[in-house]
Amino acid sequence: MTKRLAQVVLSGWWATFALYAQSPVSYQKEIEPVLKKQCLGCHMAQNKQGGLLLSSYSDFQKGGAKGPGFTTVVGYISGERQPRMPFGGKSLPDETIATFRRWVAEGSKDDSASSTAEVSKLHQPALYTAPPLVMAIAFSPDGKLLAVAGYREILLHEYGGKLLARLPGIAMRIHSLAFSPDGKRLAAVGGDPSERGEMQIWDVASRRQTASIVTSNDTFFGVSFSPDGTKIAFAGADKSVRLYDAETGKEIRKMDHHEEWVFGTVFGIDGKRLVSVSRDRAAKLTEVDTGRFIENVNLLREPLTAVTRHPKKDWIAVGGAERIPYLYKLDRPRAMRIADDSTLIRKFEKQDGPILALAISPDGQLLAVGSEVGDVRIYNLETGELKGKCTGHVGGIYTLVFHPSSKELLTAGFDGMVRSYDVSGNLLKAFAPVPLEKTAVARND
Repeated sequence: MTKRLAQVVLSGWWATFALYAQSPVSYQKEIEPVLKKQCLGCHMAQNKQGGLLLSSYSDFQKGGAKGPGFTTVVGYISGERQPRMPFGGKSLPDETIATFRRWVAEGSKDDSASSTAEVSKLHQPALYTAPPLVMAIAFSPDGKLLAVAGYREILLHEYGGKLLARLPGIAMRIHSLAFSPDGKRLAAVGGDPSERGEMQIWDVASRRQTASIVTSNDTFFGVSFSPDGTKIAFAGADKSVRLYDAETGKEIRKMDHHEEWVFGTVFGIDGKRLVSVSRDRAAKLTEVDTGRFIENVNLLREPLTAVTRHPKKDWIAVGGAERIPYLYKLDRPRAMRIADDSTLIRKFEKQDGPILALAISPDGQLLAVGSEVGDVRIYNLETGELKGKCTGHVGGIYTLVFHPSSKELLTAGFDGMVRSYDVSGNLLKAFAPVPLEKTAVARND
């Protein structure tokens, strides 16, 4: 045997030995967690993209329209087949792909006692015995549809009428909802605290999920569409602001200008600038095309948790721990100076608790403020005059939205009820946005 041949044989022997010396890949511990985090959003029973279902080992084994499950999935996550998966997200690490390959080479064994139970349960419609806290509500541009965040789902209502659809996702809690300007898409962000964040995109007409982006190790907040509807921005507990293509669901860029959790995003009128607010106290202005940080819009005071933009001007309202809503303009009238607050238009009265939600009416005349305690207050945006107080809540208000007509304000939060008020603060109606068990309905009548 020549020296070269001996080296080849020895190399092959060591590679084989190394393969068998390693512990077998565990489906339950190494494969299934990746499927749950990265793939289930598009491959669960309600969506089943490409005919592929990944809710259980047996479903994974069956495969879909593109071929047998195990080898087909490896082909897509490795880029050997296109489009590369996860669709719209970052490619899986090389070591993760290698783990999948080794698992297939070892016989694709299922080592879990009940590999389907947890995942199957995850995507069953929730059974509500009481209204869950509501973190987000949103109107379609025509005011005909109302989206409400539930437990691992979005509830789509015909406003003033029946429940039309239940749209399930991976995220335990949906923190923010937004319809595209043309009403054709619905974006949602949320996640499971300290585990994952998810961004969902839904086709409103078909009720079909077109993207589920699972990334980060914590939850997301503050989703918004650009004025032309082509981009989606959202923020995260990982201190980031992310920008995605609304059509393809692919990430455009991730921006890390903040030093703390980021709770909200809004685009400027022309879509060229983006404002984000954070617990680091800053409302940061960023250039959309480049991701370049421009400046802080505000004078730093206390942590910020809410932001909303005027529908016709580059004005934003912000609020947070200080309990005072501030109205700012994005364009500074002079060069920035130390402790400069020259962009400030007006500050409003102090609220009863930390501010959690803000909304400016579509006609630009009113500002609604929701806090951790107390009433929701409605102000004249131009003068700061208090126009009304919305009462009857139990606990904090997490989300506010004006009807597109600007004649009605919806509120929701800790007590799980959605309430509608006129702009003077008079209660019009209140309803539980989720289907309740009959026993629960009897208790609430």
